[in-house]
Amino acid sequence: MTVVVPVYNRAHLIRRCLDSIYAQTYRPIEVIVVDNMSSDSTIAEVEDWIRTHVSDGFSLSVLTEHRRGASYARQTGLEHVDTEKVMFFDSDDAMRPNAVARIMEAWMGDTNADAVAWPLIVHRPCGDRVSHSIKGNLLERHMVHAIFCTLGYAVKADAMRRCGGWKGEYSCWDDLETGVRFLLGNPRVIAIDTPLAEVYPQVESISGVAYSDKPGKWEKALDGIDKAIYGSHRADKRRLHNIISYRRAILAADYAKEGKLYLAKPLYELALSEVGKKKRPLIRFAYHWTRCGMRGAFSIVGRFL
Repeated sequence: MTVVVPVYNRAHLIRRCLDSIYAQTYRPIEVIVVDNMSSDSTIAEVEDWIRTHVSDGFSLSVLTEHRRGASYARQTGLEHVDTEKVMFFDSDDAMRPNAVARIMEAWMGDTNADAVAWPLIVHRPCGDRVSHSIKGNLLERHMVHAIFCTLGYAVKADAMRRCGGWKGEYSCWDDLETGVRFLLGNPRVIAIDTPLAEVYPQVESISGVAYSDKPGKWEKALDGIDKAIYGSHRADKRRLHNIISYRRAILAADYAKEGKLYLAKPLYELALSEVGKKKRPLIRFAYHWTRCGMRGAFSIVGRFL
């Protein structure tokens, strides 16, 4: 197993991430840290950590990616992976000690599987929660709930390469776009019910603290997903396209909640124009439901899209 960790200005957090990987009960593990041009002491922290932790069965190498963006960094890491399996892990989060062992044990039970996926524990000021489970129609669930987020699965490196890997052109929702391309190929996925990683949301995020911090970036990812859907051989393209229109409406509602109606209006109108007349009431409902601060619109309208 190789763990690829992209990092940018995480000098105060990178040790927690690396400690959690080192604490894994499974060996051997290779770690590739890809520095995305940090301007703080991140690399000094990593190099100091290496001096006391690298041992038999545990190696760590450091690469540099000059193009800014976690997706570029992940792809650079993927290009240097020489093990059969790979995980992409964020530098501000942590693995549970038995994570890799559980993953490899699951793969031993089905060596033909392309990936192993699991839920996450998300730490929030208002209380911890467990992310959505890995069940049902994985592609649709990922398109709505991003269940194949960066920390949520391990994959055979060749399978990730076949789907195109990480696209640096997407700086927001790159894991959403990558996961869709991967799942469009109907991969064989083993689901683990137990959370294997812990997410610690940060105030300083590469994506900003609000959707309106990065206007156009989210939309670009949705456009890329739509393109991948229509370029596939799926028989359910129309429904998948409607789900993307739903996602556009939800994003528009989030813009509206942030007081950015000039961003919300054209995106909402686009979402309405993309679906047939019979589906437009569903898009309207999802938009207004979400704009009013409610959640879970897809559980109400999803079956009819």
